[in-house]
Order: sequence, then C-alpha cells, then structure tokens
Amino acid sequence: MSVQIMIGPQTPHPNLASALEQVSFEGPIVTITAGWQDSEGEVEELQNDIGRPVQDLGLYHLAETVCAREPQLLELKRERQYKLKALQKLYRIRLEATLSAARTLLNSDGDAELLRLEQRAAITQVRALDRHHLKRIAAIHEDFATRRSQMELPFATSKRNEIWQRVQDAGLILVAGGHVAVLLNRIRLFRLEPLLADKPIIAWSAGAMVLGERIVLFHDNAPQGRRNAEVLDSGLGIVPKLVPLPHAKTRLDWSIPTRMALFARRFAPSRCCTLDFGSLIRTENGIITAAKDSSVMKRTGGKKRLVAK
Repeated sequence: MSVQIMIGPQTPHPNLASALEQVSFEGPIVTITAGWQDSEGEVEELQNDIGRPVQDLGLYHLAETVCAREPQLLELKRERQYKLKALQKLYRIRLEATLSAARTLLNSDGDAELLRLEQRAAITQVRALDRHHLKRIAAIHEDFATRRSQMELPFATSKRNEIWQRVQDAGLILVAGGHVAVLLNRIRLFRLEPLLADKPIIAWSAGAMVLGERIVLFHDNAPQGRRNAEVLDSGLGIVPKLVPLPHAKTRLDWSIPTRMALFARRFAPSRCCTLDFGSLIRTENGIITAAKDSSVMKRTGGKKRLVAK
C-alpha cells in the first residue's frame, strides 16, 4: 500500500511543499481539482507553491462533456442525485430526534448506573441510524452501477480509459478540496477508487475527507446556525479508521464537552482528527507514521495531540 498524506486548508498558509518532501515517487504529479468546480484546473498558484509542474485530470469538466454526449448516462446520474438528496433529507429528520435524545441523556443528572446504560443505548441508536443511512446510500450507488453497466457508452468508456492511463502513469496524486460531494461524485463516475488506492496521495480539506471510510459533514458555527454532524456518504476507504475534520478550529465548538463527546463516541472506533492550517497526517499501510498540528477528539469531549505510532 502507498503513502497517503492528509493536510489542512492551503489558503492562506500552504504546507503542501513540506508534505511533498515526505513522499518518494517517480513520474508526473497529477491533480484532481474537481471540487473547485468552475475553477477546476487553475493550478498556477499550486505549482508556484511546490515549484513543480502538475497535470490536472479535469474530471469536473470532462464529466459535463461526457454527460452531454451520453444523455442516458446524464439521466441516470440525475436520478441518482435526486434519490441521494431526498434520502439525506429523510435521514436528517430521524437524526435530529435521535441526537437530541442522546444529548439530553449525556447532560442529565441522576443515578449514575442507570444513566450510563441509557446513554450507551442512545449513542448506539445514533450509530445504528448512521449505518442504516450508509446502507441505503450504498444500495442507490449499486443500482446506478448495475444500470450503467447495461448501457452502451462508447464515449464515456473511451474517456474513462484515458483517465485511467493518466492515473496509472502518475507518480503522485494531489487531491484538492472544494465541494466534497462533487469531488467524490466525479472520482466515482470515472471509477478511480482502485487506482487511487495504489498511488501515493497528498490530499487536503475536502480531498482529505474523501480518503476516509465515511464522509462526515459538521459545522457548529455555520451562518445559518448550529448544524448536526451528519454522514454524507461512504468515502473511498483509502485511509481507514480516521474521520478527517478540516477547518476544525472554526467549525467545532469545543466549549461544549458533551457535544464533542457524543461526536467522538458516535464514530468510534474511528478517530476523529482535526486538520487545520499546518496540520499533517501521514499514513502507510493504515498506520500513522507522522503527525503534526493535529488533534484527536476524546470520548470525554476534550482533545489530545495526535501522535505517530
């Protein structure tokens, strides 16, 4: 298995160049900037930061071209997106009630023994809901894949093969941030998951999120008010047993320990790790071999420094 490095946001304090020093590779550097959407491929600043040329895959715009040429794929893709959005709304309704009960119990006073069992049961219910949601999402993706395999898509197949070859020839893959759902969607559309798993990768922000087993959206300080952390989808599973949390300093309210404790216990045994400016987590064969300026959310609601094993 190759090396994966997850780093924090790169604007306005990039640390991509220092992360690059921790990877040995031969071949071109290929970028995936699909999460930038209309700004995809604008990598001049990135190239200046690392002092090396990069080749962007152009997945976002290529997907638009493919869907324009293969209207049946576009229709199938739209149907999947409609189902995923509708399912996410239904999940949020159930999640609100389930999390509310768990928080109330974690904040309750009373007989410690009685409370402990009920608190565990409440957290178990939240985790069961998350698992159920992921199973429903997986079924939608499986249906999409099955129906897609039954279509004649010569243009899409040709472009997918071109992308595969470029990824196979790459020495290093950089996965940028941006819109996490768009980024994940484009990677899956071109079926890049198994190829990326065998490549050295440096990913930041949303790019780091897609490397995990689950993509968790969170924001305690959103403009529209406090939001419940929610599971959006399965990730690529390239970095196991970690939940990357970009922009954690501004998006998490550490002043409410019970809220953080519920977050940590909900996603255990995976470790919820912060990724802020200057953060770096290096993994190899699923083991953290280097860590800098990253914290792990504790079951008590506090945090501790992430250290390499």
